Amino acid sequence: MGKTTFILLALISAGLAQTSSDGPLSVDHSQDVNFLLSAPELRKTESFNSRSARFSSSVVPPVSVPLPSIKTEVQEVNLTLTVTNRHSHFVSDLAQSDFTIQDNGEPPKKITYFERQSKLPLRLAIVIDTSDSVGFAFDVEKRSAADFLTTILRPTSDLALIMGFNQEVQLFQELASDTRLLSHAIRKLPSGGYTAIYDAVSAASQLLAKVRDTQTVRRAIILITDGEDNSSHIKLEQAEEVAQRNECAVYVMTISLETDPEQEQADRAMKELSEVTGGTFLRVRTKEGAAIAFSKIDKELRSQYFMSYKPASASPDGSFHRLVVSGPKELRVHHRDGYFAK
Repeated sequence: MGKTTFILLALISAGLAQTSSDGPLSVDHSQDVNFLLSAPELRKTESFNSRSARFSSSVVPPVSVPLPSIKTEVQEVNLTLTVTNRHSHFVSDLAQSDFTIQDNGEPPKKITYFERQSKLPLRLAIVIDTSDSVGFAFDVEKRSAADFLTTILRPTSDLALIMGFNQEVQLFQELASDTRLLSHAIRKLPSGGYTAIYDAVSAASQLLAKVRDTQTVRRAIILITDGEDNSSHIKLEQAEEVAQRNECAVYVMTISLETDPEQEQADRAMKELSEVTGGTFLRVRTKEGAAIAFSKIDKELRSQYFMSYKPASASPDGSFHRLVVSGPKELRVHHRDGYFAK
């Protein structure tokens, strides 16, 4: 199946994304727009600008992804939690009463839902850096990503999309549950160019949030990169905000053999991106490490808790609400650091 290139209108904008009651989020969690993706439209070539960024896409279109209705008021807050002990082992047998939530310093008005080892449907974006800087492990990355999808995706409930990026963000496979289509798209990823990580995170976040779901889902971005952004049109903080507004946890896998100050700075940025969104940061220093990192992400996604609650006070004023969740002593509870009240 051939590639179809199209350019989408008004995608990367940190201000357009919003918090919806339909999606979730969510050990140190670091270890060594608005458009309709229908098949006919994917066959067209259109102009797109967002903060002067360019977004091109080659797509194998198996399904249509319609737009959701935009919600304008916070009624419930969805929260995904990962709990680990001092040995970094996942703890998945806690009760609702074991958790304490502070939303801008206030306890919730009411807990409306609680589930252990959440089996909520997954909406995944596999976002792979195709730039020259990750070339040494590129083939291994692609094989590991394809194996991960085969393991994690439940064909009756889960969907994933495939993005590649260098200085441009490219959609190679829109949301699908067929792992053969997804694996084919991964294998076809090209290599070369510069690196626009933050543009890619923003684009993936908004694509995942545009899916019309009739039930609550978990949204996660699996970002594979060396972490050194040199081409994005938005900054780290803007990419974080877009992910937060669209309730997307970002799991970052850095692939690099370097240990110089520039790489350390890049790792710090990627660690921040993962932590504030409720994801995980994993360092990969060998070709074989990619498969191990994917296995850790798989285990985490299968060991999480999901909670919904009504906040004590939340008007749709766009303000940021800081979240602090604690559990039993000596256990670490990892979650996104907050949400925007919209």
